[in-house]
Amino acid sequence: MTISENISPMMRQYLEKKQEYQDAVLFYRLGDFYEMFFEDAILCSRLLELTLTGKDCGLEERAPMCGVPHHAAKQYIAKLVENGYKVAICEQLSNPQDQKGPVKRDVVQVVTPGTVLESDALDSNTNNFLMYIHTDGQSVGVCYSDISTGLLETTEFTSQDYIKLLDDIIIRVRPKEVLCNEQTIELCGKLNTVNTSYVPAFQVYDGKHNNFNAAKSFLLEHFQVNSLAVFDVTDKKYAVLSTAKLIDYVYETQKRSISNLKKLVCIKDENYVHLDISARRNLELVENMSLRKKYGSLLWLLDKTKTCMGARKLRSLIDKPLANAKLITERLNAVEEMLSSYILRDELQELLMHVVDIERRCGKISANTIMPKELITLADSLMLIANIKNKLSCCKSKLLVEIYNKIADLTNVAQFLYKAIAKDAPTVLKDGGYIAAGYDEELDTLRSSKELGKKWLVELEIKEKEKTGIKNLKTGYNKIFGYYIEVTNGSLAQVPDYYIRKQTTTTCERFIIPELKEMEYKILNSTEEALKLESALYAQIKEALKKYIEPMLISADALAMTDCILSLATVATKNNYIKPVVSNKFNHIKIENGRHPVVEAMLNTSEFVPNDCTLDDDTTTMLITGPNMAGKSTYMRQVAIITLMAHIGSFVPATKAEICVVDRIFTRVGATDELAFGQSTFMVEMNEVANILTNATSKSLIILDEVGRGTSTYDGMSIAWAILEYIANNVKAKTLFSTHYHELTSLEGTIQGVKNYKVMVKEFNGSIIFLHKIGRGSANRSFGIEVAKLAGLPNQLLSRAKQVLNHQEAGALKTSVTTGGEIKENISSAEREVLNIIKELDINNIPPIMAFTTLNDLIDKLKK
Repeated sequence: MTISENISPMMRQYLEKKQEYQDAVLFYRLGDFYEMFFEDAILCSRLLELTLTGKDCGLEERAPMCGVPHHAAKQYIAKLVENGYKVAICEQLSNPQDQKGPVKRDVVQVVTPGTVLESDALDSNTNNFLMYIHTDGQSVGVCYSDISTGLLETTEFTSQDYIKLLDDIIIRVRPKEVLCNEQTIELCGKLNTVNTSYVPAFQVYDGKHNNFNAAKSFLLEHFQVNSLAVFDVTDKKYAVLSTAKLIDYVYETQKRSISNLKKLVCIKDENYVHLDISARRNLELVENMSLRKKYGSLLWLLDKTKTCMGARKLRSLIDKPLANAKLITERLNAVEEMLSSYILRDELQELLMHVVDIERRCGKISANTIMPKELITLADSLMLIANIKNKLSCCKSKLLVEIYNKIADLTNVAQFLYKAIAKDAPTVLKDGGYIAAGYDEELDTLRSSKELGKKWLVELEIKEKEKTGIKNLKTGYNKIFGYYIEVTNGSLAQVPDYYIRKQTTTTCERFIIPELKEMEYKILNSTEEALKLESALYAQIKEALKKYIEPMLISADALAMTDCILSLATVATKNNYIKPVVSNKFNHIKIENGRHPVVEAMLNTSEFVPNDCTLDDDTTTMLITGPNMAGKSTYMRQVAIITLMAHIGSFVPATKAEICVVDRIFTRVGATDELAFGQSTFMVEMNEVANILTNATSKSLIILDEVGRGTSTYDGMSIAWAILEYIANNVKAKTLFSTHYHELTSLEGTIQGVKNYKVMVKEFNGSIIFLHKIGRGSANRSFGIEVAKLAGLPNQLLSRAKQVLNHQEAGALKTSVTTGGEIKENISSAEREVLNIIKELDINNIPPIMAFTTLNDLIDKLKK
C-alpha cells in the first residue's frame, strides 16, 4: 500500500518493513507483544483465532490489528508456517528509554516451511527439507537441505526424461518448500507431484548467483575450500547453481552464518537402486497407500531405532537402497555381528535411548537459538558418546569399525558445558541464572552484590522495627516504585519524620529513606550488570561451540547408523529373518520360503504361507495366473520388498535368499490412488508401463499386475500379450507378470524365459479354498463367480452369472495366437505346458498336497 504522509512514525516504520517482506506475515515487536496490522492482522485473526482490534495510525480509519505475547510467539509462528506462510520477525534493536523518536527495528529472521528450526514445529523422526531446482529447459540441478540437521545434498541430470527423474526425486525427498528459477515454473504443469499437490507450489527465487562462476565462487567461500572437487561437483554446473541459490536463500532468511551446512554430498544415481513414484507407493516403503501414514509400511516394520537421528537415517536407507554389492555386504555383516552379540546390542540400545538429537542441537547452535537447558542435555549425550564408542571397540565388521573411528571423543566439550551452564538453568533467558557459579569471577561478584543487598534489606527491616517500634513494618519491592518500607494504616502514627512517603494503598503506606534509595541503586545496578554480562558470556559460549559442530555432526551420523544397524538386527531376531547373499557374481533372484514382511507382521491369528521364487537366465519371467484374493499381488510385492530389503542391508523374511544386484525396481500394481490429472485408469496404466519399458534394463526387477484390464477384453489381452513379449525378448528384465488372460499362458515354450505359475486353490462343494501357494502351471480359469460368492453377492445374481458364463463358453470361438510368426508344432500348447512342468517337478521336495493338486491340474488340462 502507498504510505500516506499523515501516517504516524511508528506505522510508517512498519509499512516500510512490510514493503521489504511483502510475501511474509510481519511479526512487529512492540514492547512485550508482536503485533500484526492491516491484511496480516485480518489473516492472523482468522487463522490463529486472535481478537481483531484497531489502532489509530494517522489515517481516516483505524488500522486492523491483532497481537500475541512475545513469549508465546513460537506456537503461533509454527501454526502459520504449518499452513504454508512465511513469517518475518521484526525485533526492537534499541531501548526506548535510551532515545527519542521511533525505536530502531529490523527483521532478524524469516521463518519459512523449509527453514524451521524450532523443535516444537518439527517432526523429530523426519527431515524437514528445503529444495532448490534450477533448469535451463534441457538439464536440471537439484539441491535439498535440512538446515535443522545440517544435511545438504545435490544432484543433476541431463537425461531427456528429466521430468520423470525430477518427479522421482521430489517424491523421495518430500520437500516442505520448493524454490526454483523462472524456467522451472514452466515445467510445473508436467510434474505429477505438482499437479497432485504432493508438494507446495514452487516459488521463484533468483538469488545473487546466476551464472556458474559466481555460484562456484560463492560456494568456495561458504565451504572455505580451495576446490569443489572435494564434493565431486567440479564439472556439475546445474548442481552448483542449485546449491549456491539454496544456501543464499538460507542466508537471506536466517540473517546469520549457517555453520552446520559445511558438508555437501553429491548423489549419483548409479550408487543407488532407482525407485520411481509407482514403486515407492505400491511397495508402501515409508507410508501406506490408503492413509499415507507410517503404520503398515516397511519403515513401520523396520523402525526400532532409539534416537531421532537413527529414525531419520533409517528412512533415508529405505529411500535410497544401495546398488553396490560390496557396501551392501558390509551392512549385512554389521547387522549379523549385532544380531549375534545380543548383550552388546541391548547395552548400546539402552545408551542410545538417552542420547538427544545432536544434529538438531547443532542446527540451533549454528543459528544461535539454542537454550541453556538444551546445552546441559547435549553435554549429557556427549558424555554417553564416549561410553558408546568404548563398547564398539570390540566390533570386527568393517562398517562397525568405520563407525567406531568416526565417533569423536567429545568429553572435553561436555565438561566445558558442565562448567559453564547451571544444571538447574531456567527455561527462559530474561531473568538470568543460566551461567554456572564459578564460571566467571566478575559475574560471581555482581551476583554476590545482589545477594548481599538482599541480606542488607533483611537487616534494615529488623533495625527499623527496633528503632520505630512498628512490629509489622516490612521491606518490599515492585518494578514501578522500587524498594520501600511498608507500614499498615494502624501504625502510621509511629512513623518517624525522616520517612518519605512514596505510595499509598488502601491498607498501608509505603516509604523510602535515603540509605534504602542508595542500596536500591546498588542492587538494581548489579542485577542489570549481571544480566548483561551473563548474556555476553552465553554468546561467547555459543560461539565457542561452533568450532565443534563438524565433529559433533560426524559423530551424530555415526550414532545414527549404529542405531539403524541395531534396529535391523532387532527386527531380524524378532521375526526370524535370514542374511541374504547379495552379489554381482550371479544373475538370479532365488528366495526360499519367502514371506511378505509387513503382511506377516500384521497377521494376528494366522501364519503367513511362505513361497519360493526363482528368477534366473532360464526363468526371466514368471507369468502368474489365479483368482482374485488368492495372493498374486501379495506374492509379487513380497519378492520386490525382499529384494529391496536386501539392497538396504537388511536381513529378509525367508529361509534362504540369493539376490543379484538390481539397478531399478518397477511396479505396476492396481489403479493409482490419484487418477492423474483427469486421465483414465487405463491411460495412467499405459503411461506407467511406457515408463517401465523405456527405462528398464536386463538388471531391473519388474512387477506387473494384471496389465490391460482397463480396456476391452480383446484389446487388453492383446496389449498384455505384446508387453510380455517385449519385456521377455527386448528388455530381458526379471519380471513377475500376473494376468487373468489365460491365453498368455501359451507363451511358455515359445518365448525363452517365460514360465507359467499359478496360485493354488482347492475346489470344495462349489466353492474354493485359497491355499496361498505358488506352483508351476497355469490356472484353468479365474474362479470369478466363486470369489464373488465368497464376497457375499446374492445367490440369485450368482446363478444368473453361471448361466451367462456357460452360454458364453459354449459359443466362444477357439483361436490360436502365435508370437512373431507362424509356429508349427505337433503338440498343443496345453500338452507342451504339461511336459515342461513334469520335467521341472522335484518330486522329493514338493509337499504332498501340492503334488496332488499339481497332478490333478495336469490331468484336467490334458482332458480339455
